[in-house]
Amino acid sequence: MNKICKRVFIGVFILLFAFIFKISSINAASCYISVSAPSSAVVGQSFKVSVTVPSNAGSWEYTLSYDSSKVKLASGQLKVVGVIGDSKTSTYTFTALTSGSASFKAVNASVYDNNTITECFSGSGTATVNMKTQAEIEASYSKNNNLASLSVEGAELSPAFNSTTLEYTATLPPDTTKANVVATPEDKTAQITGIGEVDVVDGLNKIEITVTAQHGEKKTYVINLTVEELDPIKVKVGGKTYTIVRKKGMVENIPIGFVETNIKIKGEKVVAYKSEAAKLTLVALKDSEGDIRLFIYKNNEYKPFTEAKGAETNLLILDNNKKAPLGFIKTKFKYNKEEVNGYKFIKQGKKYYLVYARDLETGKDNFYIYDKENNVFQVLDKYPYQIIEYMAYTICALLGLFILIIIIKILSSLSSKQKKIEKYEKKLLKLRSKLDDSNYDIDDVDERPTIKKIEEDDYVPIKKTRKEKLKELEEARNVVNKRKPKYKKMTLEEDD
Repeated sequence: MNKICKRVFIGVFILLFAFIFKISSINAASCYISVSAPSSAVVGQSFKVSVTVPSNAGSWEYTLSYDSSKVKLASGQLKVVGVIGDSKTSTYTFTALTSGSASFKAVNASVYDNNTITECFSGSGTATVNMKTQAEIEASYSKNNNLASLSVEGAELSPAFNSTTLEYTATLPPDTTKANVVATPEDKTAQITGIGEVDVVDGLNKIEITVTAQHGEKKTYVINLTVEELDPIKVKVGGKTYTIVRKKGMVENIPIGFVETNIKIKGEKVVAYKSEAAKLTLVALKDSEGDIRLFIYKNNEYKPFTEAKGAETNLLILDNNKKAPLGFIKTKFKYNKEEVNGYKFIKQGKKYYLVYARDLETGKDNFYIYDKENNVFQVLDKYPYQIIEYMAYTICALLGLFILIIIIKILSSLSSKQKKIEKYEKKLLKLRSKLDDSNYDIDDVDERPTIKKIEEDDYVPIKKTRKEKLKELEEARNVVNKRKPKYKKMTLEEDD
């Protein structure tokens, strides 16, 4: 019986000792201060450091230790004193000053357990941040931009793939609309674009696969993929050979107001795009590079379709011979890398242009002002320009009329003078003829003045007005007064 009691007593003691040891272990473990920070940082940039006390802490204090020669404190209180209710995590912001590693640790720490109200601090963690300059980081990046493999499902590349060969050819059967391009890089840090499902059309399709190394260097692989056509239709536009795109769904951005339809070209059915409002039919043509573009189709002729975005609608820029409004002259300019015919302001340089275009929704043609700087089209408000134009024409007409009147007056004056000259010339000719008919000699002319006696009956007095007679009388009096002798006034009184 005593043996049994002893065994029970020993077992209970062992269990009690193990339980106490376990509790002390838990308390010790729970009073550990943890420090966290990013593993790396860039010199000159900021990063965060966090310090967290255990959840059972009733009160605590510590000081965050760091190397001030490598990092600079931007925000946060280094010495922390806290109790229950305060945040158990403190956050600091540091700025990396130089390359190297910086360590952060809570020192001079004390933690009291909230349950036992006893000191339970068991240690502090350390966080280390490796700091490098941007140049050092980039220098460590991989420059490998090679492909390890490249293929097109259902097609064979020619030549066989080699990481140093950048251009290949491949062929897919008719009616293929998508090609699956598969590629893997030699370096896993490199990025690849241009792979996966790619839309393709009949004829040549140029597929580019670009590999960008971690360091930033790029390399482009090209696959010239040809989708076979049953009956390709070739046309020439502007001396360049195109292939008509016959399938639906090959044009992604169909202009507003146009719908897909079918027409016949050279006896073959092809897809087209028609607008009743704009009265236009478009077909898609593909060049030797595989680029697709819409053309205006009419009477087996093709003209490039140049679409422009207006303020509220889409426009078709037209080639026309219309007279430009006042203040504009004809010119050519670039729009979306294409040369178009238009007009420009005489004194506004290359900022504003004028084009004649058709509204694709309404089918109406009008002049539009193109603001090249902001890439905006706006319909020309014709009424102010018409008023100015009419005023200018009126002023020009009045000015022309004034000049014409002056010219007529000058000509009439010259004509009058010419007539007088001709009259005197005729008189001279008559006198000369009379002189020539007589034996009159110029030397026989008496140069003395001729005095003619006027008889009383021949004298006719000149009639004068009363005013003129009074004036003559006054002038006569003045003459008489001037000629009178001057007399000195005399007196008979004796001088003093």
